[in-house]
Amino acid sequence: GRPKTLVMDTSNGFELKERHGEKEDVIQGAQVPVFNDLEKGKFGYSETNFERDFASPGSIKRNARFHCSAAWLDAVWYNAVMILVLVAWAALILVELLLLREINLEIWVGYALNIYFVFELLLRLCIYDWESEYRNGNVKWYALDALFLLAAIAVEASQRFPGLIPVTLGLIVQLCVNFGRIVMRIFIGYIGLTKGARRLVGGNKRRFYGEGFDLDLTYIEKQVIAMGLPSVKYEGLYRNPLKEVERFFNTRHTGRYRIYNLCDERDYPEEGFKGRVQRYGFDDHNPPPLSLMVRLCAEATEFLSKDCENVVAIHCKGGKGRTGVITAAVLLKLHDDWYAEKALMKFAVMRTDDDVSEAKRVGVDGPSQRRYVEYWEKIRGLDVKEILPKLSFDGQKVAFKRLSLFNINVSHTFLAAKSTAEQDSDELLGWTLGITNYWYNPKTKKEDRKTYIFEAEPVGTDFNLRRDGVSFNIKSWERKSSTLKLTGDVRFQVYPVNVERHPKANPFCEFWLHTSFLSKSGQFLLRKTDLDHVFRQSKIDKEFNIQLTYNSPSKEVWRFY
Repeated sequence: GRPKTLVMDTSNGFELKERHGEKEDVIQGAQVPVFNDLEKGKFGYSETNFERDFASPGSIKRNARFHCSAAWLDAVWYNAVMILVLVAWAALILVELLLLREINLEIWVGYALNIYFVFELLLRLCIYDWESEYRNGNVKWYALDALFLLAAIAVEASQRFPGLIPVTLGLIVQLCVNFGRIVMRIFIGYIGLTKGARRLVGGNKRRFYGEGFDLDLTYIEKQVIAMGLPSVKYEGLYRNPLKEVERFFNTRHTGRYRIYNLCDERDYPEEGFKGRVQRYGFDDHNPPPLSLMVRLCAEATEFLSKDCENVVAIHCKGGKGRTGVITAAVLLKLHDDWYAEKALMKFAVMRTDDDVSEAKRVGVDGPSQRRYVEYWEKIRGLDVKEILPKLSFDGQKVAFKRLSLFNINVSHTFLAAKSTAEQDSDELLGWTLGITNYWYNPKTKKEDRKTYIFEAEPVGTDFNLRRDGVSFNIKSWERKSSTLKLTGDVRFQVYPVNVERHPKANPFCEFWLHTSFLSKSGQFLLRKTDLDHVFRQSKIDKEFNIQLTYNSPSKEVWRFY
C-alpha cells in the first residue's frame, strides 16, 4: 500500500532506486551494470578484455585508439547504397566492352572506388572486433576483398608503364580483377545488410556482441536471459539465426540451460538444443493465462535452484512484451522482497541499449500484461498445488451482468473505419462485445477456452451513433439466465462493428482480468490507461472508461485479502 516510485541514477552507471518520500534506497539485487555481463572473470575475462568485448553492446566494438563507432559500416542504408554503386559500375564496364572503347566516367568511378575502399579497409582494421569476425567466419571474405583491392591497384599502376605487360593481357587481367572485386564487395555488402537488418529489427534492444556472437539476446540477471526468436531460412537474415543461438548455448552454457518458447504462432527445429526447449505459447500483445504463468515460473525456478550455473532463456517473437511479462514473473519468484514494478523496471533497463532514452525504453507496456504481473506478485509465495485448483474450471465462479463504455467522444464512423478496411457505413453500424474465458484443465495440464459474443443494448433508436456511451447486457444464452458465470482468466474485447459480419475486424479496446482477484464491491472500473490498444491513442478522450458490474463473489479466494 505504500507509494512507490522508481527513479534512475546514471552518475555511477545505471542503478535502480526505490523512492520513499525524500529517501532513496538502492534496490537490492537490482543494480544494473553498464556492461551486459555475467560475473566478470567468470568465463576467463580479465577486466580489460571484458570491457573491450562488452563496452558497446548493440554496435561494433569501440576501440580505445579511435573513440568512434563503425556501426554505419554495417547499416542497411550504407550497404544498400554500396551494392547499387557496384552494380552501376559493373554496368559501365559492360557498356565499355560492347562499345569497344574506353568511357572516361568508368575510369574515374574505378579510381574513386579504389581510393574509398582503401580508406574503408583501414577503418575496418582499426575498429572491427576481429576475434568476433573470425568466429563468425567473415575474416576470409575481408581478406579476399583486400587481395582484390591490392590486385586492382597493381593493375592500374602497371598501365602507367607502357610495355610492362602486353595490352591485351592487361585488359583481360583488369576486367577479371574488377569483376572479382565487384562480386566480392557485393557479398560483403550482403554480410553488412544482414548485420544491419538484425539490429534494425532488434530496435533499441540490447544485443550480445562478443566471442563471435552478434545476437538479440540480453542477460537480465546471471541466470535469466531474454532474447528474440531463433529463426531459420530467410528470417534468420534479420533475426537471431537458429544455428548461432544453438552454438551460443551449447558453448557458453553446455548442458546447463533451458529455453522457454512463448510463441503460440511460431515454431522452429529444436533438435540442436537437445530437448531443452519448453513450449508455453500464448497470444502476442496479451498476458498469459495465470495458470500458465504459475506452471512456467515453478518449473523455471526449480531448474535454476538445482545449480547456480543453470540458466533459463525466455523468448517470444521480438523478445519484448510476452518475454518481459514472464521474465518479470521469474524475477519475482527469485526475489521474495521485490514487487511487480521493480521486476518490470529491471527487465526494461537491462533489455534496452545503453544509449537509448527513457522514453524509448524496451519494456512491458500493455496494461493487461502489467496487471497480470501484479496478480503473480500477490500469489507467488503460495504452493503451486494450492494455486492451480483455484484456477481450474471448478474454481469460484463470478456472475457478470453488464459492461458499459463512457466518454468515448469519438465518432463511431472513425472507430469503425480503424477496426476494418470495409467502408460501407450501413454495414459498419453496431457494437459487439467478445468474451473469451480461459481456465486450467488438470487432466490435460493445459488451458481450455470458450468464447461468447454479445451485441450492444439499444439506447433509444440510434444507440450506434451515440458518442457518450455504449452498454452491453451480459447474459448466458445457453442457460437463459440474466448473468454469465465465468471462472479463471477472462478477456473482454469491444468492437465498434458487428463481428459476425466482419469476423476479421480489430477490437477498439480490450482488457484481461482474473475472476479470483475481483473485489466484493461488484464493480470493476478501468480507465483509459488500464485498457489495451487505447492507452496510447491521443484521439481517444482521456476521460474514457469502462465499468464492469458483476455479482459479488460469495467468498474470498486468496488468503492475502
